[in-house]
Parts: sequence; structure tokens; C-alpha cells
Amino acid sequence: MDFSRIWCVIFVIVAACTCGARTECGKIAQISFLTTVHDDTSCTKVSTKGVILYEAAKLLAEIHNNKTDGFKIGITVFDTCGSITGALKAMMKALVWANINCLHPPHYLGIIGPDTMTNAEAVHKVTSILEVPHIVKPSSISPYLHSLAEESNSYLVKGILRMIEILKWKSFTLVANVNENDDDVQNIAKKLTIDAIAKKLCVIVHDNDEEDYTSHIVHIGKPKKKFFNESTNATILIISEGNLKDYLNRVKSTNTILLLEDSRNIVNDLEWRVENSEWWTHKNGSGKYDAEELRQVRWLENAIGIYVKALKVLCKNKKCKNQINPLDWNHVVSNMLLTHNVESQTASRFLDLSVKTRTSNLEHLGSVIVRRNRAKVYWGEGKWDKKKEGDVEGTEESHVASESDDEDMPYTFRRLLNRENELLTGCATTVKEIKKLDEEDIEVVLVSGMDDNEWWTMVYTVSGVGIAMFLVGIIAVYVVYANINGPRCPKGKDYSDRNTSLKRMGSDRELPTTITTRNQRALRTPQRMGSERSTISEKSV
Repeated sequence: MDFSRIWCVIFVIVAACTCGARTECGKIAQISFLTTVHDDTSCTKVSTKGVILYEAAKLLAEIHNNKTDGFKIGITVFDTCGSITGALKAMMKALVWANINCLHPPHYLGIIGPDTMTNAEAVHKVTSILEVPHIVKPSSISPYLHSLAEESNSYLVKGILRMIEILKWKSFTLVANVNENDDDVQNIAKKLTIDAIAKKLCVIVHDNDEEDYTSHIVHIGKPKKKFFNESTNATILIISEGNLKDYLNRVKSTNTILLLEDSRNIVNDLEWRVENSEWWTHKNGSGKYDAEELRQVRWLENAIGIYVKALKVLCKNKKCKNQINPLDWNHVVSNMLLTHNVESQTASRFLDLSVKTRTSNLEHLGSVIVRRNRAKVYWGEGKWDKKKEGDVEGTEESHVASESDDEDMPYTFRRLLNRENELLTGCATTVKEIKKLDEEDIEVVLVSGMDDNEWWTMVYTVSGVGIAMFLVGIIAVYVVYANINGPRCPKGKDYSDRNTSLKRMGSDRELPTTITTRNQRALRTPQRMGSERSTISEKSV
């Protein structure tokens, strides 16, 4: 889109805004959220992720307004339908809704999204002229596009490895099921496999074979109900970013279940709102809440928080009665992002640990606190204490730290400690990603690499095939060579006549004018030889 078209679009927006009924700026600070509620260009297929973000945006605004005494915010969600055209339409709707005369703080804070960099750059060509900031996920060098990276899932991997270390497992079966277009569980499984192999643990990757299940299982994400019937009398460690307590309490299984999940519960009513959202119609069916999308909700919460903090900082000394200079506002938003990135790297992550036996419900055992890639378990209802920060800062492999974790260990957990010798067979040595299409979803299977026995078996097989092919080639060459030479005559046959004829033919060439009889005889002899050779060649063919 060239600049002439951009200015035409701006002119249309200005005309639409100035001709409307709204002439005064509101008292609520507006934020526009551009996201993919429908994930197809025809805008007919509703996305579960889009509905969750839509309901989360409205709920986060309500939570902020209920607990603040300062500026109240309003978040308006616009559907991009996952295309550039849809993103441009959503952007124009957002600017018209915000009023072109009120596009700067404290009336209008900025835009969150779109999801992809292509859509963000297309929208930015218009909004940059109006000096409206964006907070997006991809990194960018554009002055008004501010990158806010998603939260890393490394703290989950560190928490899992710490629990495996306390349980004294030497091997475990890894199960990771992901939904379509969901890479979070896949990335966690990949990181866990790499770090576990580095710690010399045996990772047995499940590939839809019931024989792969061992007595120690690590499941990433929400397990299906049939999963608990495939394994018996096993200890299953389930890792989740969402609230699975109610779901697991309804599960009946002979296995012992350990649940390790993020303790942050951002929105209590989000699940109910998603399942009863206005986006679900009879055509689209009923909605399902996916707890694994809470990572996206946390990113949205951080983006909203950056705008709110920037407004508080800028209006701390100023009363913000008039609109703020857009360059100053953009600079403050950029500084807030840098501060947030530094704080997120040093912030602590809390994981709740619960256990469920055959007949009981989930029982809280303690918390796993991860800070700066160090994990420590606090049994009971103990909370994070600044005095104990040195324990987490210590070396992860410290034997002293392990003993301190075992001091207050509950009996329910202590009896789960492994005291048996495990057979370390079928372990993964490398990580490869293979997407296997299923009827309902896509299962990502981590395939193990070759061990020494498999390698030498392959070498012997290839060598044997090569030698066999070489022998077959020699035999084939011998057969062809024998057929070309033709059948051999018996030893007793006399060839003196043919040899004499050849000699006479040579002598006839030397004396062509004196001996005529021999010339005639010599002429007959080559014809005879030609017939014999033709007979031999026919036999060869």
C-alpha cells in the first residue's frame, strides 16, 4: 500500500470520526485489542483461543477497574480473521471507535496486536502516521511497534526435573499430547527431553504403544480419560499451566497421580465466561475452555499492565488534563517494556504440588519455587521467604539442598520414592520431532535416536547387502562374457583347412596377376569364413 492510499484511508477515517455523533473525549482510557477470534479468512470458524482472549480482555479490564482509584480502562476487541485485509479493517474500526480527535493519552493508550508480524506491519503503516503505539509479540525495529515476548516455559522444565530428582527416578515414560497449532506442550517436551538426557536420565518416549508405559510416567498437558486406563499401578507426574484439579478429582484410576501446575490463577470466572460466550452459536457448537491457553492470557495481562503503568508514571507529576505528546508517550511505553523484561527474568515462579491416590481427592503437598533457573521444594503451606533465597541461588545439584527438601517431606509422598533398580532400556539419545496426524488432534512424538546395537546392526546389514550385490555383478559379467565368445569346439577337430586358406589368401594378395586359380580359391575361402562367423554370432545372440 503506497502513501497515497494510506492518506486516503486516513482521510476516510477522519471524515467518519468528525461526521459522527461523538465530539468529546471520554474519561476512560481506551485500549484496542486486535486478535483472531475467527481463524479463517471467511470469518466463519470461531477459534477457541480467540474466544478465550476476548473474554479475558473484558474480564481483566473489570478486575483493574474494581481495584483502582485512578484511571479506569476500557478494552475493545476487534476481530482480524487471521488475514491482512481483516487486520486493516479491524484497525480502521478501532480508530473510528476511539475518535480521531482523542488518539493520545489519557484518552487513548494504544493498540495490542495483531498476532503476526505481517499483519502488524501492514497496520503499522497507517497507525505510525497517527503516532499510535502497538504492543506485539514479534520483535521489530519500527519506532511504534514495541515487542513483548511471551513468558518462557523453562520454569516448568526446572520444576519437573527437581521433582524427578527428589523421587529418585532414573527413567520415566514421556507422554506429550498437543492440540492443533499448539506448540507450548511440544516445546516443553523437547526441552525436558534434552535436559533429562544431559542429566543422564533415561527418557522412554511414548509412541502409542502400551508397552512403552513404565511405572514412572511424566505427562505434559491435560491427559485424556482413556490414558488412565492404559497404565496401572504407576506413578504419574502431570504438568499443567492451568487448573486441572476439578478434572482430576473426577478421574478414577489405580495410579497415583502427582499434579504440578502453575499456582497463578489470574481469572477465576474465565472458564465459565468462555463456555457461555456470545461467540458460540448453534452453528459453531458449544465452546470448550482450554487451560493451556493461559500463557496467552498472561501475555495479554502483561501488555495491559505496561500501558497502565506507563500512564501512571507519565501522569504522576502531570494531572493529564490535556492530551500527552505522542513522542513522550511512546518513549515511556518503551521504557516500561524494558523494565518489564528485566523483572521477568529475575521473577520467581510458583508451582503447586498435589497428590491423588486411588480413592481420595487431590491433597496439597507443598510448592516448588523456581527462580533464576533454580528450583526448590517447600513442603506444607510454606511460602516464599527472602531469607531462604540463598537456598534457591545455590547449586541445583547440591546434596545439602536435597536433604533440606527431605526434612519435612509428607508420608504420602515419601512412600512414592523409588527404591528399586530400574532397567534402562529403550532410552532416547537424541530428539526429533514428528507430527503424526490423528483423527481428533495432532500428537507430537519425540523419536529416540539409535543406540550402539542398532548402529552396528545397520552397518552389518548394509555391508552384507553390498557384498551380495558385488557377487551377483561378477556372475552376471561372467555369463555375458561366455555368451559373447560362443561355444568351444571339440579338441579333436582339425582346423588345418581354414588355416591354409588364410595363408593362401595372404599369398594371393602378394601375387594377384600370376596365379588365377588360387585367387578363385582364395575368394571362396573368405565366404566360408563369413558363414562360419555369422553362425557363431547367431549362436552368441
